[in-house]
Amino acid sequence: MTKVIAVVDSARRQTRFAAGLSSAFSAAGIGLELRTHRELIAEVSIEQPRGQAPIVDPDRPLMWLSSGDAVRESTPDARFLASEAIGAARSIAMLTRSPVLNRPSAFSLCGTLPPSPALAVRRTRHLDHEGVRAERFTRTWRADDDTDVGRLEVYDYAAGRSSYGPVPSSAGPFRSRPAVDRARLVKVRVVGDRTIAATDVALVTLEASRRIVSWYQLDLAALWWLIGEDTGDRTLARIDCWAWDAGFDADLDETAEAVAAWMSDRMRPAEVTQ
Repeated sequence: MTKVIAVVDSARRQTRFAAGLSSAFSAAGIGLELRTHRELIAEVSIEQPRGQAPIVDPDRPLMWLSSGDAVRESTPDARFLASEAIGAARSIAMLTRSPVLNRPSAFSLCGTLPPSPALAVRRTRHLDHEGVRAERFTRTWRADDDTDVGRLEVYDYAAGRSSYGPVPSSAGPFRSRPAVDRARLVKVRVVGDRTIAATDVALVTLEASRRIVSWYQLDLAALWWLIGEDTGDRTLARIDCWAWDAGFDADLDETAEAVAAWMSDRMRPAEVTQ
């Protein structure tokens, strides 16, 4: 009988999450086994028959939850082997025909999410114009008579420095965008089409979160929003596809239960096992 495999950093950055998943899957009557990247590739092979699609053996339901070992290897050879292990594990997750949560792609280790956090946010503007700030790129600084310079977040590419307004002595180029004032940080975690957030999060923010996660072909992600204390305006700050222990608060158990439900819905009854 097939069990679900979770590729997770259970020894370090995801210890609590791994324990929560184990409890949730046990309660749902689904067998779960935890693996590191190296453990996964040691027990799985990929065959490429001529004229046929690749075959993963064994082909099992998989949860792709970790981007790699938290401990950086100390030697060039060890770092090379670590990167090879991640690459091989990624291939397994991509080619597996069984359900895969947060299946990687040729473009990203996690769905189609860009590796740059800023780019990941920027590319969602067509999905939520109100939540993603417009940006202006200029070779030299040009004052805007309609905007208070102190109300702009400016990134100076030459200095590698972010500030409110430009440094007078800098030659640029610059990226500028409207600053967010008096805002609280709100997290919306999305599992499939389910959202997990505080009760006071507006429905429009929850819907925008689902659209963004779906567009990046993710099944599990956390979106961080800045919500204006005076206006209630929302601004997308970051998208995280890795569920590290440090990012959890009271939502850990609920997230683990939602992940178990997501996998259960996608597995045939015959595949579910203790």
